[in-house]
Amino acid sequence: MNNKLLNYTALHFAIFSWGASGVTANLMSLPAAGITVYRSAIAFVILLIINQFIKSAIKLTTREKMQLLFTGAILGIHWWCFFASIKHSTVSIGLICIASGPIFIALLQPLVDKTRIKKTQLLLGSTSIVALAIIFKFESQYTLGILIGLCAGLLDAFYTFFTSRTNQKISSSVMAQYQLLGAAAVIFGLYVFIEPDWQWLTLTTNADIWGVLFLGVICSAMAMTLYVFAVKKLSAFTAILSLNLEAVYGIALALIIFGEKEYMSAGLYFGGAMLICCVIADGYLSREKKVSL
Repeated sequence: MNNKLLNYTALHFAIFSWGASGVTANLMSLPAAGITVYRSAIAFVILLIINQFIKSAIKLTTREKMQLLFTGAILGIHWWCFFASIKHSTVSIGLICIASGPIFIALLQPLVDKTRIKKTQLLLGSTSIVALAIIFKFESQYTLGILIGLCAGLLDAFYTFFTSRTNQKISSSVMAQYQLLGAAAVIFGLYVFIEPDWQWLTLTTNADIWGVLFLGVICSAMAMTLYVFAVKKLSAFTAILSLNLEAVYGIALALIIFGEKEYMSAGLYFGGAMLICCVIADGYLSREKKVSL
């Protein structure tokens, strides 16, 4: 296997595993909070061991640690919203909703950087709103799931903003280690008070046990490592466009596993296709901007 093929294989394995995370969550009886805590904690322990073994840890300032834990908290709530969206709707709806993340970034970035919103961003934003309106119209019985899924997309945008503004000299594995700790801590801390009976952490089926292991080891620790490995070798544009396949992989896998239970209206797929096309267009236009500089 040549190096280029190896890099693409690593990239798409990571993206496919992220798409499979929604299917895995739907097979589990564990609620969204429990899934998020187990996923984050298992991945944190694995990366902690790896970082100690390869001695990649560097001395972080207290401020840097707090920043990473804060972005990790956002990541944890994002994952909770994603899994909750699936529990209240379907895998397809949850995946399509979190695909809105890049569009939120395109609309929020001018506000954060205090620059003027471009016509292309307004056009893509407007088209995305139309796409979401179509999804709401045809899948109104899943309104709660759609709203929670859109919150997951918005949180993904904030997570990306804050992560991009951390010290880039910090290795990706160390950054992920602290963020995963923050993700586990915020959901655990909240649910200890919300549901003190601990039922939300009880693994009652084999699907729960294997599911949390798959999410923590494969979909988090391994996928994040492979993705970083691939991005360092491939162009950022290739990685960004490839990420749009997360929803495609996940929906295809859900249709194979769940069959008719996952079949949705033509309106959902049409609106979802519109939304993903907007994300791809935004990625291409962002690339054009960088090239012109």
